[in-house]
Amino acid sequence: MNTDTSTPAMLRSWDCLVEDFLAFRSQGQAVALVTLVNSEGGSPRPPGSQMVVAANGDYAGHLTGGCAESVIVDEARAALGEGRNRTLRLGAGSEYLDIQLPCGASVELYIDVTVDDEAMAAVQRALGRRQVVALDTLAPGSHQVVADPGESGPAKGFRRCYYPPRRLLVYGKGPNAYTLARLARESGLQVSLQSPDQATLAACDGTGVDTGLLTSPASVRVPPLDAHTAVVLMFHEHDWEPALLRQLLPTDAFYLGALGSRRTHQQRCGQLVAEGFPQAPERIRGPVGLDIGAGNPVEIALSILAEMVRDYRRGQGSRPLLIRAISGTIDQVT
Repeated sequence: MNTDTSTPAMLRSWDCLVEDFLAFRSQGQAVALVTLVNSEGGSPRPPGSQMVVAANGDYAGHLTGGCAESVIVDEARAALGEGRNRTLRLGAGSEYLDIQLPCGASVELYIDVTVDDEAMAAVQRALGRRQVVALDTLAPGSHQVVADPGESGPAKGFRRCYYPPRRLLVYGKGPNAYTLARLARESGLQVSLQSPDQATLAACDGTGVDTGLLTSPASVRVPPLDAHTAVVLMFHEHDWEPALLRQLLPTDAFYLGALGSRRTHQQRCGQLVAEGFPQAPERIRGPVGLDIGAGNPVEIALSILAEMVRDYRRGQGSRPLLIRAISGTIDQVT
């Protein structure tokens, strides 16, 4: 039975399925790691996108938008049965004549049944430390985990890069704050909501959002932030903002936004510039979110998430998932 294991109530990030791989293995299943290594004429997913397929037919991830996943699963299960890796072409030039990808496109997939548990566990540990890590596929049955990989790949084969999961820190109170936190979590982000209001925190009970009670502006301590983290301030009492923004501005967070009108934003930036933070006007998104005419908490949250995605894809998100070798490829095992 081909069953996508993504939980309906919580969308999982499709950029990284290491957790799914290890979960299948913990159930005693043999697992194939399927990587999209090349596409021609466009593709629903970028090179480096992956699926994981268990021997019983359960799988996680998508590579063709749903039109050929059953074929991919069947091929992966056949490779698992043989214990040998294989390549699979779908679309133009494929032996599967009944599988047509949009606009005459084609994709080349590498089905790897030889990735060992320790390699994937090492990738998972690095991601847990919020480190960039890569898995190099060098030859059939040969892999290496590379910490802090650079822009070049291995001499032969390909490198699949894994980036820390996107994270959102929300500081604030009221419906705007908890709606943003809940919608971001439903979108697959790791989310923390910090608020001085118990009712705001209670609104996220059972949603998977981490919560913490703020007691005073002077006591707030911002944790270390990396380039895969976004922060949004959603206070109506703006006296909470200065202490937070002074800590947030020097961080590597890829997105920093604050609720408020244009006038409020000009005032906050003016104050921060006077305090020695000249980057404030360019660094802080305000009024926060894309201008979609948002008129309620859900629409405000959508506008903020859309702006976050745009900024991430223009920055950290533009880094490739897949880096092919300058020369040489993984040969098909027959």
